[in-house]
Amino acid sequence: MPHFRLIYTTLSGLFLTFFLVLHAQSQTFPTISPAQLFGDTTSSESFRGMYTQLGGYPTLSDCRTGKIVRILPKGAYQELKDIYKKARREKLSRVYVEIDGYYADKTKDQVVAQEIVLFQNIQVCPSQTKTFLVRLKTQFIEYSETLVEWGIKFGTALVILLLGFGLINWFDRPLKSFIDNRRRVDPSVKSFIKSLISIGLRLSVIMFSGAFLGLKVTGFVALFSAATLAIGFALQGSLSNFAGGFIILLMKQFKVGEKITSQSYTGVVRDILMFNTVLDTGDGRRVMIPNGPLLNNTIINHTRAGFEKRGLKIYTASDVDTEHLKSMIVEQMAEIETLVQLALTPDVKITDWNGERLEITISYQTPTLRSEEIFEKVVQRLNNRLHQENLTFYTSM
Repeated sequence: MPHFRLIYTTLSGLFLTFFLVLHAQSQTFPTISPAQLFGDTTSSESFRGMYTQLGGYPTLSDCRTGKIVRILPKGAYQELKDIYKKARREKLSRVYVEIDGYYADKTKDQVVAQEIVLFQNIQVCPSQTKTFLVRLKTQFIEYSETLVEWGIKFGTALVILLLGFGLINWFDRPLKSFIDNRRRVDPSVKSFIKSLISIGLRLSVIMFSGAFLGLKVTGFVALFSAATLAIGFALQGSLSNFAGGFIILLMKQFKVGEKITSQSYTGVVRDILMFNTVLDTGDGRRVMIPNGPLLNNTIINHTRAGFEKRGLKIYTASDVDTEHLKSMIVEQMAEIETLVQLALTPDVKITDWNGERLEITISYQTPTLRSEEIFEKVVQRLNNRLHQENLTFYTSM
């Protein structure tokens, strides 16, 4: 059916967008740092300081930057370990080295030693004052680079977020008009699809902007699963409302424009949204009923059959000529049938008697959409005609 095809296409597009974002983030977006813009990050540098092993890992206290860097098992790694073992056998307390190498990561915490330039048992670092100034300068440069890098990331993510939401808002009205103009699609399905597309597009934009901030979806899969479970327990009512709305659209228990009664409310269905159904009661009230409880309770559809049976009761004295009264009521109903051009098939019966009073019930069939209009005409006609007979009426038995 056309609306099922539209739902399938919409859901397929949203799921495809979601998995593309997952795939893109799992590949990790390359970040551009100022160092990459102005030079090679793997260019050879000189490292000088005290070499030791902390926790079994070879490290170098670089006296130029004041940082402790880890030597990776590449290049001259084994040669450094041999030098350290030899120094320990000779009971030397310190080993100072100068090596040529390069940083292995952007944090500059790991170094690949390419060549050993010098090693000895004497101080090879400059004075403490000079070391402090160099360290201060280096830290300032590092923090500046980090600030610029995160500024670029945040600015890019913010631009994507603003542009994405702007495009969605611009595209939202034509999209809703396109869906509304699909005559073969059920109006109930239209409201649901519009809500689903709007939320799905905004979530996609948020995920794309988060990707440029360096957020990795793959690292949060387990956390997301646990959070989903926790949120599911916390919001099980909302989830049941969402599922209820989907089942209502699928099973078509009622549609937009139909008159229903549920949970003591009677009204015309205005919208079937993701979490609730909107009813216009006709007396100026708009009722929003959650889809979950609505689905789990009795629903009376007044429109589906195309007509409904209306009735009213008249209480009069028992000494009235009942045959004359009934024929007069039937005559008035026939005139109303001619007026509204419908067959009301009226039925007039005496339904109660207590010796002093009679209860006369008038019932007839009417199209659901014209029920109130015809009821008003019936009451007006019968009231005017019966009062001409000077009959005595009561409010009850």
